[in-house]
Amino acid sequence: MVYWQHFEASEWDIEYDAGKLALHGISDWEAEEVIFNVFVARPNKKVHGQDRYQLAGRTDAGRALLLIVHVFGERQMRVLNGWPL
Repeated sequence: MVYWQHFEASEWDIEYDAGKLALHGISDWEAEEVIFNVFVARPNKKVHGQDRYQLAGRTDAGRALLLIVHVFGERQMRVLNGWPL
């Protein structure tokens, strides 16, 4: 379980599925900006597992994005997909 209120992105190893993000017009650096900025986190659909979350936030330029992430291991995260809001 992730305690999002204590989340510090710089302490995590974060991977990006650049191919899936690109299909929706999102670059990996935009996804990174959302993670390093303020975001709202909520569990993703239970059918996909309890370690997947939706992160809704904005890039430095103000673009609103929804990211789907999988949390695993010790402070490891993979950004699986994303969509503009």
